[in-house]
Amino acid sequence: MLFVVFAACTIAAAAMIRLYGLKREIKRITHQLESYSKGSTEKKVDIALFDQDLETLTEEINKLLTLIVEANALRRRTENELKQGISNISHDLRTPLTSILGYIQLMESEGVSEAEKMEYLVIAKNRTKRLQKLLHDFFDLSVIDHADFELKLEKVDMNTLISEVLLGFYDRFNESSLEPMIQLPNKKILLYADESAIKRIVENLLANAATHAVGPVRIRLEQQDLKVVFSVSNHARHLNQQDVAKLFDRFYTSDPTRSGKGTGLGLSIAKSLMLKMNGELTAELQGESLMMKCEWQLDEGRE
Repeated sequence: MLFVVFAACTIAAAAMIRLYGLKREIKRITHQLESYSKGSTEKKVDIALFDQDLETLTEEINKLLTLIVEANALRRRTENELKQGISNISHDLRTPLTSILGYIQLMESEGVSEAEKMEYLVIAKNRTKRLQKLLHDFFDLSVIDHADFELKLEKVDMNTLISEVLLGFYDRFNESSLEPMIQLPNKKILLYADESAIKRIVENLLANAATHAVGPVRIRLEQQDLKVVFSVSNHARHLNQQDVAKLFDRFYTSDPTRSGKGTGLGLSIAKSLMLKMNGELTAELQGESLMMKCEWQLDEGRE
């Protein structure tokens, strides 16, 4: 009988010690979480007492803390991008508006000849077109990024589409003294995708090359196994790896004064459209040449 009582007391004592240890460990975890929430430490939660359930709880807490860190980093990055975007669009809106107003005032000045008035009118008109394009691009990007934006999937003849878009850029390339070196396959490439979206992507990539390229522009369409690849490469000696990493950011331009011809939205629109089609758009600096490459996955199940 005494043995039974002694055993019961021992078990009870062990349970009490275990309970005390668990309560102390819970208080320790609570203290760590309080320190973490106050920002006085970034250390993850750890335990000194081995207990499988407690260890599992700690792992889940640390997973949650990791998600919180990632969410905060994303929020800060988004806030910074938003601030930068607002700053850039404010600059891009203000600059042509100020210029337009200035030329209108010059036209109203006394002693200005009719020839000068016509010159000022042409300049003001060009500034207005740039402002109009910026607003259109900004609106298009907001629509594309919306969750309800839907693509119209259909069979697209890539050879014909690329050829038609290139034909529309003939005068622009010629005015910029650019020599397009075009490689299109003899075999017809059919892709099940949104034709208008692909056309917009190709136009934006070619427009980027026409605006910034010097020398030949290499344009290539090919099929690689189960992928359709469209690429545009041109000389880009003024770019570095940091510029290339930011090319698809909204409003980004390698010109720090933002005095160039681009709005910084064309490549971002192309990237967003590619993502909507589950495609990939990348930029790579190869020596002094920049290569933009679009990749679409072919669907074997479709004719």
